[in-house]
Amino acid sequence: MAETFKQKAQDAGHKVAEEANDLGHEVGDKAENAKDWVKDKAHQAGNKIEEAGDAAKKKIHDATA
Repeated sequence: MAETFKQKAQDAGHKVAEEANDLGHEVGDKAENAKDWVKDKAHQAGNKIEEAGDAAKKKIHDATA
């Protein structure tokens, strides 16, 4: 009986470890996707800021010319 209980406990432990490993991979994938999204949005914001700066320079140039 003790061996059966011990084996069941080991099997349960292995199953928990496998699930934790799978969850870790899933979290890593989600974090990678989030990082890519943030990088893309930061790039878009940078482009908008650059465009706004260029437009402001043009308006200043046109106003002083």
